[in-house]
Amino acid sequence: MLEIILGICILTGLMFTETLLSAKMANPLWGGIIPLLCLGVTAAVFLGGVLPAEIHSLFPFIMVNVLFLGNWATVRDQRKKILRARQQQKEAQAGQP
Repeated sequence: MLEIILGICILTGLMFTETLLSAKMANPLWGGIIPLLCLGVTAAVFLGGVLPAEIHSLFPFIMVNVLFLGNWATVRDQRKKILRARQQQKEAQAGQP
């Protein structure tokens, strides 16, 4: 039970860090570091033979990768919308006498 709680805490910390990197940094690759590392670790675990490539051991890794990659894309889209709204606001203020 302790391992599950520890895993959830680590996952939450990584998600928070990835969200901050995706939202605050201008370069989208900063937010992609953690999802790409998760994907690399998953590949290394299964291709290296640490865990067998069976559905019961593969499924949690797939879910974590989908979660991180989906969060990265969502936060980047939100950032683009915010930047677009700011740009439109600046253009509207510049157009007024």
